[in-house]
Amino acid sequence: MSELIVNIVFGVVGTFTGAFLLIFVFGKNKAYDFEKKKGESDSIVQKSKEEADNILEETKARTERLNKENDEDFEVKNERLKKFDKSLGLKQSILDKKLNKIKEARLREASYLEETQSAEDSIKRSEKEVMEKLTEKTGLKGEDLKENIVKDYAITLEEENKKKIINIEENLKEVANKKAQRILISTIQRLCSPTSVESRSVVIKVPRDAIKGKIVGKHGVNINHFEEKLDVAVVFNDLPNTISLSAFNLVQRRIAEKAMILLTRYRGSIDTRVVDKTIEKAMRETDDELYEIGKKALRKMGIKKENDKEFTRVVGRLQYRTSYGQNIMKHSMEVGWVAQMLGSELGLNVETCKVGGFLHDLGKAIDQDPEIQETHDKLSKELMEKFGFDDASVHAAWTHHDAAPQETPEALIVKAADSVSGGRPGARQDTLERYIEKMKAIDETVKSFSGIKKSFAMSAGREVRVYVDPETIEDKELEPMAGDIARKLEQNVVYPGKIKVKIIRRTKSTEIAK
Repeated sequence: MSELIVNIVFGVVGTFTGAFLLIFVFGKNKAYDFEKKKGESDSIVQKSKEEADNILEETKARTERLNKENDEDFEVKNERLKKFDKSLGLKQSILDKKLNKIKEARLREASYLEETQSAEDSIKRSEKEVMEKLTEKTGLKGEDLKENIVKDYAITLEEENKKKIINIEENLKEVANKKAQRILISTIQRLCSPTSVESRSVVIKVPRDAIKGKIVGKHGVNINHFEEKLDVAVVFNDLPNTISLSAFNLVQRRIAEKAMILLTRYRGSIDTRVVDKTIEKAMRETDDELYEIGKKALRKMGIKKENDKEFTRVVGRLQYRTSYGQNIMKHSMEVGWVAQMLGSELGLNVETCKVGGFLHDLGKAIDQDPEIQETHDKLSKELMEKFGFDDASVHAAWTHHDAAPQETPEALIVKAADSVSGGRPGARQDTLERYIEKMKAIDETVKSFSGIKKSFAMSAGREVRVYVDPETIEDKELEPMAGDIARKLEQNVVYPGKIKVKIIRRTKSTEIAK
């Protein structure tokens, strides 16, 4: 502060000195009037004084302001220092408390260690005393005695574990059946598919009945040639303006249908040569149609094999194959979808389940050929191996009829899915007479055993409940009897799927209190 005032004073003095020097210089070098110059010098001095006073006043004001700011800053820092001291005191007190707790914990730990050591010493003494007493009583040494005790405990634990395992297995069987039922019910409910029963005959509309005679030919030459070449049966006089075709091989029936439509549209005279040409054309059209059907089916199932034309045509042939009236293409798709859903629920390989399910009846596409003698499941295996499918999918597909044991869970899933699709209501065609014959055969087979009071065939013949005479049949005879009935049903009755045999024995005791 004092340095600032000194600088100001020196500035004022310098100003005066400069003024005087200026006056002196001008007075010496110039011939001006002294009085005039003196007046100018006085005015300059006066102005310098005023400037010095202003600077002095500004300096004082600035000094006061700086002093005030320094005082305020000092107070703020002083307050902060007091708060810091207070916080430091609190932290010190907390630290002291923690140190005290640590000391107490260490004391308790030492006490626990002493108690533990004392307990261990006591246990060792007790063990020593027990071993000495056991040695006196049994005459065995310590190690031998320990070994015998361990063996006894091991035998006991093994027996207990066996009992626990048996209980767990029984519980799992109960839970597994219930869970399997829930999964199957859920899967069937998710499957929305129309019934797939197909007729073996097809009807073709004819514009005029006169066309029928032209197709038949003189003495029936044309139609005999047509039927012989395609192995179909043609009926002309069933209904007016209609021609009916029927055949066991539905691919041949489709060719015959296309050929017959071409003949009904033919304008000239018809002979066996024209019949042969129309049949050849119908075969080419049917071949293209089979490829398109197979291609559409593979895309729908998400199987990327449509570039293989031979395989795609074989798949397309499933559209014209039935089993118990059930369309095999629709049945194969159902099995593929059901297997895929079941595999997903159980965490299996979904792709293997789907491919195995869809192609499980692939052999039925060619098994109607007279030259082929193998069963359809083995044909499915050969075709899938020929077209390069993996071993897991081939195994899952061809073992669905137990031609070989199912070695993978996916194979079991395909078998179950096949049963679901084939056994659902409306899936397969069965005449009333055949149904009654089957039910009667089941009833007669069951009642051929002695000691049976009555029996009931239930669930369309898939289950039989047998009530036995409790005075004739004992409980221990029920299980062997159920096996005998099941074996006799296998020999005497023709049926798809399985028949469950349940035997019921009911006893009743009555006493009179007098």
